[in-house]
Amino acid sequence: MTGGPARRRALGFLKLLVAVALLGWVASRLPWTDTLAHVVDPEAAEEVERVPGTIEGGWRGERVGFVLEAGVDPPADWPAQERAALMAGTALELDARPLDGPGFEWRPGMPRVFLDLQGRGLWVAALGLFLGLFFGVTRWWRLLNIAGCATSWLRTLHLAFLGLFFNLVLPGLTGGDLPKALLAVRDHPERRAGALATVVIDRGVGLWALLLIANAVLWTTPGFEVLRIPAGLTLLGMTVGLVVVLSPRPRRWIRLDRWIHRLPQGQRLQKLEQAALLYRGRPGELLLSLLLSFGNHLSVILAVWAIGDAFGDALDLRDYVGIVPVANVISSLPLSPGGWGVGEAVFGTLFERMGDAATIGVAVSITYRLCTVALGLLGGLFLLLPGAPEVDREELAAAAEEEA
Repeated sequence: MTGGPARRRALGFLKLLVAVALLGWVASRLPWTDTLAHVVDPEAAEEVERVPGTIEGGWRGERVGFVLEAGVDPPADWPAQERAALMAGTALELDARPLDGPGFEWRPGMPRVFLDLQGRGLWVAALGLFLGLFFGVTRWWRLLNIAGCATSWLRTLHLAFLGLFFNLVLPGLTGGDLPKALLAVRDHPERRAGALATVVIDRGVGLWALLLIANAVLWTTPGFEVLRIPAGLTLLGMTVGLVVVLSPRPRRWIRLDRWIHRLPQGQRLQKLEQAALLYRGRPGELLLSLLLSFGNHLSVILAVWAIGDAFGDALDLRDYVGIVPVANVISSLPLSPGGWGVGEAVFGTLFERMGDAATIGVAVSITYRLCTVALGLLGGLFLLLPGAPEVDREELAAAAEEEA
């Protein structure tokens, strides 16, 4: 396809610019030093003036010491005794204000948030991510075998890890599930359409389950009102699309086969669609795939919750059941490489909306992404195992060009 490589490079560069711009915007909104505020009206806690300084001791406790940054004057309307102590340069001992009452409120800067990270939560997060991978691999393994692409579970795990690795090291080139699809096709060249269809169905069922979880929480939890209609419409649109594709009568009504044939790459799309129709007569397997998707997403939510707890957040697990699916759905949009920048902006905004600091939300997002990066790098070890395919940049580029 003429112009394909140049267009792909331009798109990759544009995504990189989006990621850099978003990360810069997020960084500009974050406190990079510890801050202190005196809150009189809890309803206006976000509007009070905050002064920079240093928190002494653990910031998670109910009592801390705070040293004002040199050359900074506290607001004139602060309590006189505490204001004088701060201006004298001594560590002011403070009690945390009640959630619904006046008093002093401190917030850690981004460096302190990471310095005080409790490593125990990272182990729980790693366990959650591996459990999520187990559910995801099992789902794809069953889909492969239904499509006639007989594959062992261990081989499916092998291919999934390799897909994670290639998505990590070549994000601007491949994106999405292209490496996994390429590897599946190489294992089953005689069932090319079926192998590709399993990757599409695998992603579709996973995304549908994620939208179901997100909507279930958004429509039952205060604080998410602004997201309810967009999330509901997205779920409705995807559900209608699945019904139309998999149901004979709606297909005939809209003459879907004729429309697909007229689309660009229509013949290839028809082969993929016919392969996907194999699952129409297996509702039990589709239900099992949906349940495995729930297991996958709930495991990831548990992992992100453990990361937040390690940072000392103020949210509970139910809040994460609402935040993580929404953030992951938005981050999955092809706006930046790996969702970097997008995820940080969404996590920070949602944490702030739920009553916690945006600093914690951004730190949770960055750490979660670094954990997935570590998982992808672990996938590189599978290149050293016997039977590992030789896949290079040129082959992936050729596949991307062919599928474009």
